[in-house]
Amino acid sequence: MDWNANWIWHPETGNPDNFYLYARREFRLDEVPDETTVLVTASALYKLYVNGEYVGRGPNPSDPSRYYYDVYDLTGRLQDGVNVVAAIAYCYGPINQGVLNQNWGRGGFLLEMRAPGEDGRALVVTDDSWRVLQSPAWKQDMPINCNLYGDFKEEFDSRREPESWMEACFDDSSWLAPRVLGRPPVEPWTMLVRREIPLLGGERVYPVNVYWESASVTYSWRDDWEVYREWNLVPGSTHASRDGQDCRVFKTHEDFSPSITLDFGRDVTGCPEITISESAGGVVDVLYGEDLYLTRVDTWVLKGGRQVFQPFNRRTFRYLKLLFRETPDVIHIGEVSMLMDTYPVEHRGEFRCSDALLNRIWEVGRYTIRMSMLDHFVDCPWRERTLYGGDMYGENLIAHYAFGDPRLNAKCLRQMAHIQYESGALPPYGPYRGCDGFYPAWSAFWGLALLDHFAFTGDGELLDELWPNLRRLLDWTIRESDNPAGLIGRPSSDPRDAPGAAEMDAYERWAACPRDRYDAWDNFPFQPLLRRSAEVADATGKGAEAARYRAAGERMAEALVRNLVDPQTGLASGSTAGPSQHPNQYYSALLLWAGLAGCGDGQALARRMFAPDVDPIAHPFHGLFLAGGLYRYGHGQRALDFMREYWGSMLERGATTFWESDFSLTWPDGQVLSRGVSYCHGWSAAPTYVLPAYVLGVRPLEPGFRRVLVEPELGDLDWAEGRVPTPHGPVCVNWSRGADIFRMEVALPAGCTAQVVLPPVANARTTVRLNGQEVQAESRLDRRVLDIGEGRHVVELVPRR
Repeated sequence: MDWNANWIWHPETGNPDNFYLYARREFRLDEVPDETTVLVTASALYKLYVNGEYVGRGPNPSDPSRYYYDVYDLTGRLQDGVNVVAAIAYCYGPINQGVLNQNWGRGGFLLEMRAPGEDGRALVVTDDSWRVLQSPAWKQDMPINCNLYGDFKEEFDSRREPESWMEACFDDSSWLAPRVLGRPPVEPWTMLVRREIPLLGGERVYPVNVYWESASVTYSWRDDWEVYREWNLVPGSTHASRDGQDCRVFKTHEDFSPSITLDFGRDVTGCPEITISESAGGVVDVLYGEDLYLTRVDTWVLKGGRQVFQPFNRRTFRYLKLLFRETPDVIHIGEVSMLMDTYPVEHRGEFRCSDALLNRIWEVGRYTIRMSMLDHFVDCPWRERTLYGGDMYGENLIAHYAFGDPRLNAKCLRQMAHIQYESGALPPYGPYRGCDGFYPAWSAFWGLALLDHFAFTGDGELLDELWPNLRRLLDWTIRESDNPAGLIGRPSSDPRDAPGAAEMDAYERWAACPRDRYDAWDNFPFQPLLRRSAEVADATGKGAEAARYRAAGERMAEALVRNLVDPQTGLASGSTAGPSQHPNQYYSALLLWAGLAGCGDGQALARRMFAPDVDPIAHPFHGLFLAGGLYRYGHGQRALDFMREYWGSMLERGATTFWESDFSLTWPDGQVLSRGVSYCHGWSAAPTYVLPAYVLGVRPLEPGFRRVLVEPELGDLDWAEGRVPTPHGPVCVNWSRGADIFRMEVALPAGCTAQVVLPPVANARTTVRLNGQEVQAESRLDRRVLDIGEGRHVVELVPRR
């Protein structure tokens, strides 16, 4: 696309970090066009206003060499005569100060407002006619908030904000002309890409509970303690006063700052809004936490009167504390609320069964994955908010079965492919270049997420687009495993100590080291990647590639068993560096998930993994592989029991979203998570995928669910129902069983067929009925198999008369 606008920024100031820029441009319209669009982006963030009204914020975080811009429809926002477009643009800094080295880049703002027509004429473009000002309200010299993400705490002095600067006829004569950086493409934004996903958003959420702190009496029989009316901040509370008055806070002791702590009931994410309906000034600190480890992040200086405060950057929290550091007079608080700011999902997937605990686990998992769907899949919305290859693999599975919207995964796949190393490996995380570590498995999981995307959507265009990236990854895998062990090695020393490490990126440091140990978690994901890539290559006419990947997959399967599986116990070892004193469930779960145990061996291993001498998993992410591996080898009941025990234990301990890591069933009663662990992690919601995929049994047999497998695993459940999204529409399944009968309704959308695999039959004198008519079904061991077409069908197993 050809741009008329130029990138602009503030003239050099000496300190580019944590920089808030006000930018504005007035323009006149003799007649408002029928349609007007605005194209806008900033490095790194913007909030856009037209005629004083909020339009939107963005862009999606991305590497500057493939940078996103947003498009908004301004119909109804413009007026005849003078108009003004204004923005707050923000830059973290040219060199990000976070450990993960994301969100870096020079400051820049770009906007082009267009009217329709053949010429697509530009009404307003960023150039030297704009006026800019470094915000005097935000304090620039602020400490880091999260040292992983590299964002800053905020201190906003509303007394210093120019009055009405977003409105027309404001006097900006003292503001500066911007520094013009050039017309796109210009370094570092060498490619601009239109936003690939919908704008974020969500419902408005409110606190469900409230607490206050004061220096008053511990208990008062009368009203000797101050009356804050804090319950008025909780909509629907029976404790709220009926007079409709605001919550009010005032200082009663010079040596004590009063506070109110609001509980939103579970993690929420976005930019909270605190409405001060009246004050005579003051200073309010805002503290946030997923638990009651609260951290001060924002400070707001009140100017008096009515004000609505909102932090510029995202906050994720369950608890929000308002600490009134200075209160010259009573501060009236009208409302505390927040618009959720997540990927806009629809609940296309559903699951319910006869076990209320499993239903609760599924629902909490659905909310957990929603919270990890922001501008891209994130590990967690609270801490680094970063796109990881391994997280993306699990999150894509979970999100598809919950919501059935593939666009976010497609965007993530493209972003990671864009920063692929020349060698063919991928950084463990992005979307920016600059990853400060390398662990091979996360490359494999990117490839598996691409193959899953094709399986779920049948999107051949995206597969063709990214196949060269996948091919480079597979070639790298084959090269790296071309050694006597037949596996991908891991450095036995710290890559940061390699000669010349200071001048290398993370992958170069890894590659410069001798790699003479071989770990399970580094290698197991690559075998399914090779095998499944061969299957897709075969199906898409790439026969030579398929043969190469198939042979490499077979070699790696043999190498994994030879190097990492104990021939006596069948358990997988974590590393060739030496046997661990206690085997761990995770490594053997990977063995089952990859399908590398023989049928009988796999069933025995599934039982052996739960022996007392095998350490249980300590990370919910590992549970995805454990549950999937158990189902793969016929241990559906054990999988159900495992999900009830593991995720159910989190719920018993008060979880409202599923935790990141460091949770084990060996924990003593009362133990809580350590401070650094995320309470809401997308990869931890595995049951939201596993239950519909295996208890309903709905999985794709052909790309895009053109052909569907319906193979329900009953376990000890009496019934289950739900729907799984597909590009053709939902696949709906509803099954129940009695003492000697099994009944299942299956509804397939147009364009789909299904292979139905019925549950094991103990009674040989059982017949299969399809839509009320007895049919001949193929027998496979203890199961009956039949094919059905689109539409609604009733399949029954009943005693033969």
